[in-house]
Amino acid sequence: MIEGLVVLAILVIALVAFATERVRVDLVALGVMVTLMALGIVTPTEGLSGFSNPATITIAAMFVLSAGLQRTSLPALAGSRLIRLANKSETRLLLLLMLSTAILSAFILNTAVVAVFIPIALRIAREMKITPSRLLMPISFGAILGGTLTLIGTSTNLLVSSIAAQSGLEPFRFFEFVPFGIITLAAGLIYMVTFGRKLLPDRPVEADLLDKYHVREYLSQIRVRPNSPLIGKKLGDLDLGKRFDITILDILRDGRTILLPGASRHIRANDVILVRAPLDRLLELQKIEGLEIVLPEELPPHLLEKRDDLGMAEVVVAPQASIIGFTIKELNFRQRFGVVAIGMLRRGMSLTGRFTHEPIMPGDMLLVVGERKNLVELSNNPDFLLLVDVEPLYMPSPEAETRQALWAMAIMAGVVIAAILGAPIVISALAGALLMVLTHVLTLDEAYAALDKRVLVLLAGILSLEAAMVNSGLAEWLSQTILHFLDPAPPWLLVGVFYLLSMLLTAAMSNQATAVVLAPLAISAASMMGANPTPLLMAITFAASASFITPVGYQTNTMIYNTGNYRFFDFTRVGLPLNILLLILATIFIPIIWPLY
Repeated sequence: MIEGLVVLAILVIALVAFATERVRVDLVALGVMVTLMALGIVTPTEGLSGFSNPATITIAAMFVLSAGLQRTSLPALAGSRLIRLANKSETRLLLLLMLSTAILSAFILNTAVVAVFIPIALRIAREMKITPSRLLMPISFGAILGGTLTLIGTSTNLLVSSIAAQSGLEPFRFFEFVPFGIITLAAGLIYMVTFGRKLLPDRPVEADLLDKYHVREYLSQIRVRPNSPLIGKKLGDLDLGKRFDITILDILRDGRTILLPGASRHIRANDVILVRAPLDRLLELQKIEGLEIVLPEELPPHLLEKRDDLGMAEVVVAPQASIIGFTIKELNFRQRFGVVAIGMLRRGMSLTGRFTHEPIMPGDMLLVVGERKNLVELSNNPDFLLLVDVEPLYMPSPEAETRQALWAMAIMAGVVIAAILGAPIVISALAGALLMVLTHVLTLDEAYAALDKRVLVLLAGILSLEAAMVNSGLAEWLSQTILHFLDPAPPWLLVGVFYLLSMLLTAAMSNQATAVVLAPLAISAASMMGANPTPLLMAITFAASASFITPVGYQTNTMIYNTGNYRFFDFTRVGLPLNILLLILATIFIPIIWPLY
């Protein structure tokens, strides 16, 4: 039992790390895997098997398939047409938005669906003169509910199916989730257009972006005096950004504005330089000989003046972004992306002052300024979700766009049909991903960029914990404890208990980690009872995806958090009744659809 106690300690430490997110979740998973192998609790083959696990490979392929469908704008087209049916009715609009995202999320990763629908919702909100907070939460909830309809709807479904297969059970069929998935979707739709709609916040978003990000109070101008020793030097040589933590936005020179001057731009006498800087750093600038701060009443009206080739935009950091954990300074943001970040929002709060030194987190919103061509490139970068429509510099011909859309739909339909006919989902998904590249729906580089490396490493690393729980006897011991606690309750109540445990864990950490921790317990508990493990695994699968009560429990909630100007407890107020409703429905219907005996 010593090994079991060691695994329990590792499990507790991992759960705390996942919940607090002080360390990246993929790094935690790798740490768990290496520790278990070093202690001899799992063999190297068992520890590394997560990287070749069918669930990990299938999820990687699904990232590519989803990117292919998203690239063709099919989700946006479907969503826009359905929304026209709303006819200015908020209730009908909520219903159609949730139904659209749910149907698409059954076949496309729900993060990709929500990424498409956020700009659509923002545009509709402006047209109907309602706040985005009335629409974005229903979109996220609809995508979550839709992901539970099919085997490929969410990574949790594939993961639990793979764990079941490794334990000698039958893997889940493609549409096995549908009977209860339809019940939860119907319940979610009815709840959100009735009681839930009354609980949705009506929180306006600041119209002026500079005020929204509290940028104006950090904007100042410095004038270069005629006798300054800096005259003739390049901005790059001055290194003002690193020395004084300032961002140079433009230069007013001889009545014209040089926006976003490059490092090779030379300083001239009487230049007026617009900078974003904290007050203490701004005061330090006064010590530089030949520079003076321009008084506020002297500021010219050109402040952040727009030109046709320049623009300002908000971007959301995607859950799978490669830049997560790095600061703006560490990334050399301007050199890397061609735009200047001048503000940041996190969990509804503006990170003023030295935000460029804050490690970037999923869901952070950045206010950026840059040339149109660079904003277009940013809109195509999988690390970001651009919240404004940017007209692409190159528009494919209608024939090419139609051809791509038809290929994408045909490939996805082929994957689904092959899975329904009994082909292993990992083979059909990989074949579909390959065809997306061969038919030029995606380039090979775009396919690689679509992979959520954090999720894939998390899955591969955390799967070693499942093997350790079984090898050490911890899964059996915890299962016995749960059964002893419930004795002499009726067996069907165990379904509700596992649903509740999964629901609580996934509110604080990733749904994949929740599934890996609880699935071995469910299989062990069912074995001790001589019962069918499928209903317990279904309870875990549905509950791990049904995370409505916090903005950090599910990636789609994180994506809309700042965009909708939500508060943390907005999700609890709206999502908790829905979670309780689904818990009751799961306890009643799962044992009926999948009997324990």
